[in-house]
Amino acid sequence: MGEEDLAWAALEETLQERAGLDLRLYKEKCVARRLAVRQRACAVPDLAAYVRLLREDPEELPRLLDALTINVTQFLRNPQTFRVLGESVLPDLCRSRAEGGRRTLRAWSAGCATGEEAYTLAILLQEVWRACGLRQTAVIYATDIDSRCLEVAKAARYQARQLDGLPPEVRVRCFKEEQGGWVRLAPAIRRMVFVKRHDLRLPPPFRRLDLILSRNVLIYLAPAHQQQLLQAFAEVLTPGGILVLGKVEGLSGPAREAFEPVNVSERIYRRRAGTSGAGGAAAPGGARA
Repeated sequence: MGEEDLAWAALEETLQERAGLDLRLYKEKCVARRLAVRQRACAVPDLAAYVRLLREDPEELPRLLDALTINVTQFLRNPQTFRVLGESVLPDLCRSRAEGGRRTLRAWSAGCATGEEAYTLAILLQEVWRACGLRQTAVIYATDIDSRCLEVAKAARYQARQLDGLPPEVRVRCFKEEQGGWVRLAPAIRRMVFVKRHDLRLPPPFRRLDLILSRNVLIYLAPAHQQQLLQAFAEVLTPGGILVLGKVEGLSGPAREAFEPVNVSERIYRRRAGTSGAGGAAAPGGARA
């Protein structure tokens, strides 16, 4: 084993012991790019030197974890995806659940970062219920592995400029302005979202879900772990439940049989009836959640 291989093994061991992070779940090229950024920032000559620094400097570990778990999020990110959800997918889902006697929808924002996606969904559902004349509620679970991101999500307080993609009437109805250019979500929206730390390497902590948003999570995972995570999603979605992936992601492995396309360009899929699904044992998923 060469010096570079030894250094990489030491890095894997350090991250596993100190952060519970298994680098083998990530695509190696993605890790290497982000690792190189930290090495340059620390002005170390090679990976072995960086691992020594990582072990000696307690402030470097959170910086590396931030670099490895990229959190890019905003309200109404990818507007066309939410437009399709709001115009057809969610109305159909909400009506079918109402016809089945279900007043509460259960959704999961898997890899929620600082929470904007989960709160966007909550706002959109209120719009759908109003338009369809439905009296429903929702429980939206928002999970991530990054504890600092989750603190932001729990506070539900953001810079006003992060609302640029939202219609003015939604901004007025759903947010309260605060000093210093900050806004906070209205209590009715916040009550729908439950923020929780969860690692997608572990079995999903939720069952009988109607909707899962997992956008731009799979792209960081190795193919085998992508398939495991998709299968885990299939296990916890009820028949007819909706899965939304990122614009450059797609189904792979056994999940192709578990889901049917709703809108391929927006990566929206529906869990087929009659396939292995909700209530069964879920396979462990990927590393970022």
